[in-house]
Amino acid sequence: MEKQNKTAFICDDNLGKLAKLLKACGYDTLFQKTIADGELIAKALAEDRTIISRDRRLARKGAPENLLIIKTDDPDEQLKDVLLSLGLKPEFKDWLTRCLECNILLAKVSKEENKNRIPPYVFFTQSEFFKCSNCDKLFWKGTHHQRMMERLLKIMG
Repeated sequence: MEKQNKTAFICDDNLGKLAKLLKACGYDTLFQKTIADGELIAKALAEDRTIISRDRRLARKGAPENLLIIKTDDPDEQLKDVLLSLGLKPEFKDWLTRCLECNILLAKVSKEENKNRIPPYVFFTQSEFFKCSNCDKLFWKGTHHQRMMERLLKIMG
C-alpha cells in the first residue's frame, strides 16, 4: 500500500476559511470557490492530496481513502480536527510562509527594490519583506501577521 500524503490537501468549496488556515500553517492546500466533486476527486488522486470536505456523499462517489470529513462549521475547530485526525503538528518555522490566496511559497525580497510598493510607515518600521511569485503581493510581519500568529497559537493550544 502506498503511503498517503498527509500534508498536501484539497478543500472542497465549503471550506475556504479552513484552506487559508492550513496555508497559514505552511501546508500545501488547494481551494477553488467552485469545484465539481468529480474534479475534486480527480485532482486529489492526480496530485496525491488529502480531500477535506463536509460532504459525506463524496465517499460514495469514488473518493480516495485519503478523505477527511469535517463536522463543525467553525474554521478554528476545523483546523484542530484536521491536525488531530491526521496526527499533524505544524512546525512554527513554516507558519505564514505561503501566500494565503495562491498557495505559493513566499520568497524573501529586497526592501530597497520594492520601496515604491511599500507604504512609507511600513518601509521605515519593517526590515523583512516577502513576495508571492504568482500574484505579486508583498508581505511583511505587521499587525495582520501578529494577529494570525496569535490565532494559530491559540488554536494549537
